[in-house]
Order: sequence, then C-alpha cells, then structure tokens
Amino acid sequence: MKRFMRLGSIAAAMVGGIVAIAWLVKDRLTGPEPTPLGNEETPPFRTVPSPAPAPPSGTADDLSEIGGIGPVYKARLAEAGITTYLALADADATEVADKIEAPVSRIQSWIDIARRRNVG
Repeated sequence: MKRFMRLGSIAAAMVGGIVAIAWLVKDRLTGPEPTPLGNEETPPFRTVPSPAPAPPSGTADDLSEIGGIGPVYKARLAEAGITTYLALADADATEVADKIEAPVSRIQSWIDIARRRNVG
C-alpha cells in the first residue's frame, strides 16, 4: 500500500511539473494572442498640437522671437487669431490666457514685449 501511495505522489508531482512547464511555454507553443483591429482608443498621453497653418506670407510676425513663446504657444496663439506683434500688443492678457491655457503673468510679459517691438 505504501508503495502505491509513493508511486501515486510521484506521478502527481510529475504531472504537476509537466503542467507547470506547459504553462510557462504556452506562448511559444501557441504564439501570442492576436490584437484586435479597429476599436483602438487614442493613448491618454498629452500630444503637441500640430502648428496652425501659416497665414499668407508677409502678414505674420515670428512670435517665437519673444522669450517663452515656442512652437506650442506660437500655434496656440495662432489658433486664437494672434499672429502679429500688433495683435499681441492689443490683446487682453486674461482672455488670451484663457484661450491658450497659459499663466496671465506670462501673457502680460509677452504683451509688454510686443508693445515695445511695435513702437520701434
């Protein structure tokens, strides 16, 4: 009887080992599951907006010459309709800050710089 119990436990251990090994290598045996096509959601990370289309040549100023205005803020300003120093100098800092999602203090410093450039 002890012999059968011992053989039974050895057999159970061997079957368990085989199942464990099969579980570990199942992807190699069957291949990865195919990913469903379509119904793909947009990743939740933040992306840089594409630059706004350039207005006709000669009508827009290069606002990126003002410190703190890079490609992203330049595109946001263009979407808000501000493409020249004159338009920026005449803008209200609070309204612009709401439209382009930037601090009012930063917008006010840009407006001050645009006013100085527009005077000269």
